[in-house]
Amino acid sequence: MKRQLVGFFLWSAIVCVCAAAGQKGDAGKHRDLRWAPPNVEAPLTSLAPIPPCDEGEVLQQAGTRAVELTTNLENFTAQERIDYEKLDKDGVPEDGDSGVFDYVFAFENVGGGRASREYRIPEKGSHAFPASGQDTGEVALPLIFLPRMQTDYQMKCEGLDKWKGQQAWVIHFRQREDRPARTLQFRVTKGTYFAKLAGRAWIAMDSGQIIHLETNTMEAIPSINIQSGATSIDYAPVQIQSKQLKLWLPERIEAYWEIADKRLILYHTFSGFKVFSVETEQNIQKPKVQ
Repeated sequence: MKRQLVGFFLWSAIVCVCAAAGQKGDAGKHRDLRWAPPNVEAPLTSLAPIPPCDEGEVLQQAGTRAVELTTNLENFTAQERIDYEKLDKDGVPEDGDSGVFDYVFAFENVGGGRASREYRIPEKGSHAFPASGQDTGEVALPLIFLPRMQTDYQMKCEGLDKWKGQQAWVIHFRQREDRPARTLQFRVTKGTYFAKLAGRAWIAMDSGQIIHLETNTMEAIPSINIQSGATSIDYAPVQIQSKQLKLWLPERIEAYWEIADKRLILYHTFSGFKVFSVETEQNIQKPKVQ
């Protein structure tokens, strides 16, 4: 089963209730994962109503940063670690694995839109496993804030919050009923199924950068046994060593899927960033905390 971010951008991945096959991950490296999907409809008690939120300005800034992200995503490589665990309906672990990969993101043209595509090559001493190809394209989820994508959602500024010590406006979004659900689709041999998404985004007060994003699927898709899905994504600035330039790139993704009577957890952690262009390649690293 392949899932995709569709419309202007696609989120694509293989979703399966599968056991890891072949070489197992090093038991010393694999870590137990915790089932803790975000709930984007839960109240945020940390929100501050003052100062008031200028919703239009916040969304305009987020749109500008989303446009920048489309370029940034195709101009970096990274080391990606994937940790995976499968649980039964009672939460008892059944299977798990981990691996480290050389990671590259790209877009491809599909049906008049653009599709997310990711390339993962196992690093020396690591290995691919069935679940390592399951989550792809999630790094591009903030692109729903592109100006042409925002109209697919009801968006509301809930107030001011802090994310990891940084002041951020919180935007709640929810798929509009009068617009096609074109962000996420599941492709199977018997057809294509679209999913509706709701979520929250933490948008930096000073820059309009999307620094954290959470999503939930709004309803189950019984035809393909999808009960629910949730993601939590952190973005962080990385500094190009030889230039006075910062790029905002994905740092960590948590994905939670309930499929049939199983629960799947995948953690993606990115490090060792490099930015590249036609002419040069520069190593980049996270800025030091002042």
